[in-house]
Amino acid sequence: EMAVARPLQRGCCCLLICSLIYLAISWMTSSSSRFAVRMQRLVDDVPVRPPHKPILIFAATKFFKMDVTSERFLKKCTTKEWCSISESIDDLSRADVVLFHNADFDMSYKGKVYTKRRTDIPYVLWSLESPANDIFRPAINFINWTMTYRRDADVWYPYGRIARRIDPIAVDYELIWNSKNQSLPPATWLASNCYAANGRSVIIARIEEMGLKVDKWGKCGRPPPACDGVEKQEDRCVVDLIKPYKFYLAFENSNCVDYVTEKFYETMRSRQAVPVVLHRKTYEDLGIPSTSFIALSDFATTAEAVKEINRVAGDKEAYLEYHKWREDYEIIPEHNDGTGFCALCRKLAERSQLSPEERRASRKSFPSVQDWHAEGMCDNTFTFN
Repeated sequence: EMAVARPLQRGCCCLLICSLIYLAISWMTSSSSRFAVRMQRLVDDVPVRPPHKPILIFAATKFFKMDVTSERFLKKCTTKEWCSISESIDDLSRADVVLFHNADFDMSYKGKVYTKRRTDIPYVLWSLESPANDIFRPAINFINWTMTYRRDADVWYPYGRIARRIDPIAVDYELIWNSKNQSLPPATWLASNCYAANGRSVIIARIEEMGLKVDKWGKCGRPPPACDGVEKQEDRCVVDLIKPYKFYLAFENSNCVDYVTEKFYETMRSRQAVPVVLHRKTYEDLGIPSTSFIALSDFATTAEAVKEINRVAGDKEAYLEYHKWREDYEIIPEHNDGTGFCALCRKLAERSQLSPEERRASRKSFPSVQDWHAEGMCDNTFTFN
């Protein structure tokens, strides 16, 4: 009996181990889509009761030297009927929040805002820049909330996001293939910062040496025709410039947690090209389908990466596989009703409905918001696998 039992026990153990391995692989392969669905529910499906009084956001700084207005930042928000933005210092006394854009902060604001510090409302760091371009140095515990591209920010403000479609759609793959100019180089790059912290220009030069032809535009290449392009990524002229290419080198200026800009998202959405990125993990952590882009970190050498990109560029079927994600997913652009300012309005509406005691109990502050923003967030080295 023992002789019969032992093989049976071994068989059961093997079956259990195989089942666990299968479940683990299934979990890992579906983690990206699960994250995308979870984030979609988080930003789209949370009902918000309108506040008892209109919400007012006081913008204490500009946005890259441009005005911060309701017309620009709230136009996609369903909350805009009861949420607005003001840049007037006269409105500080009745504001529900004070907002500081990282790249526009300087100490000249101290006299206007610091000396009138209100402790009854949140002061918010708003940053779309990577820590490599961080200049915000407020006083200790000055900032209460963060509004950045990071998923763990108090208000999530990504440059775009992926969302699963309710129902799959039909994709015209012939139209995508026919939009690519076969006489052009396989890849292109548009940039203004040629000396980024992660050395992307050096990586691109090495890629070219290994045999990948790249058309470079902007300050790091030729002037783009018809528009300046670099500062206006959603302009039609940038779409027209990049769409005929099969690949876009979507290398960010810094390798930081969750730092994925509109260059990547617009490459997928409006330009219908395949992004080439540095580190795969950064994108899969954000729920981006693993078969929608090429990551250099998958390859042992530059030569291997270039060989694969050139192979895919010359193989219609292989190239269109990188567009299959379009059937089940869509790219939501930066300005949408689920994130950024629209999410800030909702959060403030929820806060307005708390009692004074509940507000005081939920109050928090950052001893050093700069440490939160930058400490351990970036690794600007890159080596092939």
